[in-house]
Amino acid sequence: MRYLLKNSGKNVLQSALDARRLLPFAFVLIVGFLVAMAWDSFSRTRELLSSQAYVEHTHQVLYEMDAIQDGLGDAREAWLHYILTPEQQDLDTFAESSKQIWKRVARVEDLTRDDPAQAERVKQLQVMITDELKQLSDNLRTNKTLLIYHSPATDFKQDRVRNAVQQFKDEQETLLRERNQAAQARAQEVERSVSVRVGVFSALMAFVFVLVIRESKKLRIAEQAALHSQTRLEGSLQQLQIETESGKMLNELQANLQICVNAPEAYEVLGGYAQKFIPNSAGAVFAIDSSRNLMGVMASWGDSLSPTQHILSPEDCCAMRGGRLHLQVETSRGLTCRHFSGSIPEAYVCLPLAALGETLGILHISTEHSDQLSASRLAMIQQAGEYAALRLANLRLREKLHDQSIRDPLTGLYNRRFLEATLEQELHRSGRHHTGLGVIMADIDKFKVFNDSFGHTAGDIVLKEVAAMLRRSVRTEDIVCRYGGEEFLVVLPDTTLESVSERAEQVRESIAKLDLQHAGHALGKVTASFGISFSQDGVLTPEILLRYADEALYESKRRGCNCVSLSDSVTNLLAEKQEKDAPNPPLSFKIAQP
Repeated sequence: MRYLLKNSGKNVLQSALDARRLLPFAFVLIVGFLVAMAWDSFSRTRELLSSQAYVEHTHQVLYEMDAIQDGLGDAREAWLHYILTPEQQDLDTFAESSKQIWKRVARVEDLTRDDPAQAERVKQLQVMITDELKQLSDNLRTNKTLLIYHSPATDFKQDRVRNAVQQFKDEQETLLRERNQAAQARAQEVERSVSVRVGVFSALMAFVFVLVIRESKKLRIAEQAALHSQTRLEGSLQQLQIETESGKMLNELQANLQICVNAPEAYEVLGGYAQKFIPNSAGAVFAIDSSRNLMGVMASWGDSLSPTQHILSPEDCCAMRGGRLHLQVETSRGLTCRHFSGSIPEAYVCLPLAALGETLGILHISTEHSDQLSASRLAMIQQAGEYAALRLANLRLREKLHDQSIRDPLTGLYNRRFLEATLEQELHRSGRHHTGLGVIMADIDKFKVFNDSFGHTAGDIVLKEVAAMLRRSVRTEDIVCRYGGEEFLVVLPDTTLESVSERAEQVRESIAKLDLQHAGHALGKVTASFGISFSQDGVLTPEILLRYADEALYESKRRGCNCVSLSDSVTNLLAEKQEKDAPNPPLSFKIAQP
């Protein structure tokens, strides 16, 4: 090329006259340049793809480590559920989680086989996981009621595994950043190389065009072909960059969804990333309620472009009707969703969030221009919706299982296991804050009469109504439990003995006023007996506090039922405390009579 440029400066006219003679040489030169350019592009592209492969390898390692963390969390959760409500399903879940953990650990070991340092850390992590799973497995075979709270050994092993996994992930994320930077550097190098080659090629084509003016038509065709190749190469590079960025955002979305602990957090994460997927867009994430009749906004963005209603019916959205993605653009024909409070946007898309056979809501995105909803972006949105729906389904299932483990199925109140787990916490808090903690134990009087006279269905109605009355009669922070059979127990933190007595008397009167019917027949008068126990500054243990309440309840039964009694043991303890705190006046307490 330098030789041609030098001779063209000396004798341009001669070059023009000998254009036909120089044409074969120019053709060979062009072909050689194209071959060199293609080979160089192939080599650099291969290097770029190799860099991307390293990035993907690191992403895969991080994904497997997240799976190990999730598996450990599921194993610990199954362990805790078994402690609270021992069921075979929890043991199966624990075993399945352990199996998945070792499967993921084996994949990480295989992925890090080429790095001795990381391979050594994986072996250490295997030992730590083995210790922790063995500790949890051993705990499952011991006395369950004593294992509600973690032992120091268990906490130490869990923290050790958690720290080891986090340290491993931190190192992988550092390696990922380095590999991303290397990949970006290679991409920039390819882009600069392409620009230089395109510039040289354009100059060469212009020079040949001047030399062979009489062959201008053929030269123009060749130039157009070269420009087309250039455009395709630039388009391929741009598409590769878009796909790389899309994959990175999807991985980030999946990682952030995995750390969400409840559904509102997951909805917020999905809404934030949907805005990144399509810049300058507007939209909202809707969640369907338990009745499946209404959907409400859980996250939204771009208010100026989002005329969507905040509350809508599932039938208002075409995506919910069809159970699949619904795309509406200005050039399309078909039904339009009816969940817009103003003018319909130029282009929008609605995606149902469905997983495990259940639709949880929709993702709605609207834009000013239909070209923003390209096929690649729609595929990315659909994949993001699948990730979010699966995580939401898992969170809902986890919440349902947790609620079932602590709730009484008949009355909806907390069960006895939940009481045992929380009463000790409330006593500790009472000791730290120097407050009083009251316990009211209630028992429905002559409950067997309802079952014998009207049947067990009537007895269930009585239990439900009394439970509802108890919930309505206490504060939000108070704890109402079904203690067993027809016995109920209310825990009142941050209170005084006088307040507990007044509250018990109010509940007794409210129950006595109940007028219940079943199958068109009146069930008669419903009464309950109450026993009160009280602890100041958390001085009593849960067992003693419940025993005192039970003693007071028996005293109410002995007095003829339908009354409130205070444990004599509590009265004696308070009297002793006041004698120590003299010269303060002694505490007087009067039991209300029915």
